[in-house]
Amino acid sequence: MPQESGQIKPQKCGGCGADLVKSYRSHYDAEEEETVTIPVAKCVSCGREYDQHTEEYYRVFADSFIQDKDNSAFKLGLKGSISGVGYEIIGRLRYQDEDEYERAVWDEWVAVSDEGSYHYFVEEEGEVYSYEEYVPSSIDLEAGPDSFEFEGRTISKRNAYTGRIVFAEGELPWRPAIGEPVRCYDFKKDGVHFTIEHSEDEVSITRGEKIEYDTVIGAFGGESEKDKYARTMGRRKSYKRRAALYLAASVLSLAAAVMNCVTGDEVPGVLTASQILSSNQYQSEGGSASYFSQVLYGPFRIEQGDSLYDVTVFADTSAEPLRLGWESFRLMLVKEERLARVTGAGSDPASLRALFSDIDSFGEPVESYAVTGDFWDEEGRDDEGYWHENDLSASSSFVLDEPGNYYAYLELYNNQPRNPASVRFRIERTSSYRYYLVLVAVFLVLMFVNRSKARSYNELPFMMA
Repeated sequence: MPQESGQIKPQKCGGCGADLVKSYRSHYDAEEEETVTIPVAKCVSCGREYDQHTEEYYRVFADSFIQDKDNSAFKLGLKGSISGVGYEIIGRLRYQDEDEYERAVWDEWVAVSDEGSYHYFVEEEGEVYSYEEYVPSSIDLEAGPDSFEFEGRTISKRNAYTGRIVFAEGELPWRPAIGEPVRCYDFKKDGVHFTIEHSEDEVSITRGEKIEYDTVIGAFGGESEKDKYARTMGRRKSYKRRAALYLAASVLSLAAAVMNCVTGDEVPGVLTASQILSSNQYQSEGGSASYFSQVLYGPFRIEQGDSLYDVTVFADTSAEPLRLGWESFRLMLVKEERLARVTGAGSDPASLRALFSDIDSFGEPVESYAVTGDFWDEEGRDDEGYWHENDLSASSSFVLDEPGNYYAYLELYNNQPRNPASVRFRIERTSSYRYYLVLVAVFLVLMFVNRSKARSYNELPFMMA
């Protein structure tokens, strides 16, 4: 039948008879936990609002549900054969999920088979299902408030939904109206899809199965559609293969990162020789008091230059606990010959103490590497009760340009006197596992991009899942 109800014309308010217009209303959505704005049909005279649970809403917003109605694998009048049965497309219904504020539509294409029976192709979110009319051996839709009986099985009504007709065209088994509600039950029984559509006047039951788009296009599509489909599927397979390759590359990079992380070599002898240049010297500046210590370790040998090293500085609580206090440190690596050059003959503790106290005033850096950090220990009470927190270690990475013998100079600032030997450190040569972690991230991004393209790439005018 010609589609008359799809024509857009002024809609009237059921209360006062005035025109209805598109409008919007904001309200708090408890499920989303935020304020949402929803479309409503509103009377220009009395202000009455019609939401998506009313027929008036769908007549006012009819145009918003049909903007892409021509983007489909089906068209009225198409003829094709599937599994040896011929079909002709004679009509179409488009539904909108009543429970959705936003657009959520699906199409039900009505076909007539060679045998003269009705057949239905349902197109929704890039998938197609083929249904035929079915007469069950038994059915009781009123068997219970939350379930119904279907051929001896109890089916829950909890997943039921209401579809509203938003568009119709062609020759249909009945005369639909825009906004007309249909209660739908979708379920599977013995691996077969069943749909029950319950309207005010009738109940229709269909059974069917999902079919692939190559079957649909092979039956109803022209040469152009078939070529586009072939290219689309070829590109999707290509993107899928790339995604698999990038996933494999990310796994290999992660394995390399783990291997390099656990195969580091600790530089030996860094704490073997040490000189305490100063210990807990009291300092006061700007109203803030602290205790200052200096320790020189080495020399020790770093065998490989142009390599990545990790240094970890930590409070050794077995030597002396850090309790309710703070401690700041600065650690420097100084090459042996450079230290000898700047100290000259004065390598006694007093000369070294003076040198390192003034090291920041040198015009050219003496150290090859320097790192600073803080340790702390705190406790207190809040609304949840007692809490205790601390941070007793710090790590950093560096690259030395050349191997050689090095000294490590450590200076400490404390809010209370502490044993300078209670702060220790270790230096490890590591492989560049961070580089591999970057590769893991890059390969994963490329994998997700190609996986997305493998699902979404499409040369056809309609969506395919």
